[in-house]
Amino acid sequence: MKKLLVFLMLFVLHKQLPAQNYKFQALFIYNISQRIEWPDVNNAFVIGVVGTKELQNELQAIAQKRQLFGHPIEVREVLPSKLDVEGCHLVYLARTMSSKVDQVKSLIASKPVLLIGEKPGIEGVGINFIDNSKKIEFEIYPQTIKAHKLNVTSSLMSLGIVKN
Repeated sequence: MKKLLVFLMLFVLHKQLPAQNYKFQALFIYNISQRIEWPDVNNAFVIGVVGTKELQNELQAIAQKRQLFGHPIEVREVLPSKLDVEGCHLVYLARTMSSKVDQVKSLIASKPVLLIGEKPGIEGVGINFIDNSKKIEFEIYPQTIKAHKLNVTSSLMSLGIVKN
C-alpha cells in the first residue's frame, strides 16, 4: 500500500513538471515493474534500453539504490543495429526507435518480456507512455502482456489507460 501511495504521488507531482523528464520515466518504469507478475526472476532483473542514453542513465541511478523482487537491477544499452535483448525482462523502446518495434517483437515473441514504448499508436507494446507535454500517462495493453506470460496487477490497471 505504501508503494502504491508513492507511485500515485509521483504521478500527481509529474503532472506539474515539463514533459520528457527521464527521471520520472525511470521511476515510472521501476514502479510499473513492481506491478507485473514475472515468472522467472532468478538473478538480476534486466532492463534493456533502446535509443535513449538519458533514460538509461536514470535507470542505472535507480539500480544502484534499489532492487526488484530481492534481486539487483541490471540496465543494458541495446544498440539499434544489434538489438540484443536476450535475457531482458523489460525492453524500453524510445520514440526515435519506434521503427524497430517489429524487430524487437519478433525477438521477444512469446517470451516473458515486457515491451514499453513511448510513441502513441505503436502496436505490439505492453505499455506505452503518452507524453502530452503536460503530464506522462501510459496505456496498458493487457492482452499483449498476457501473450508474454506476464500478469498485470489490478493496481497498475487502475493507474493506466487500458487498451485492447
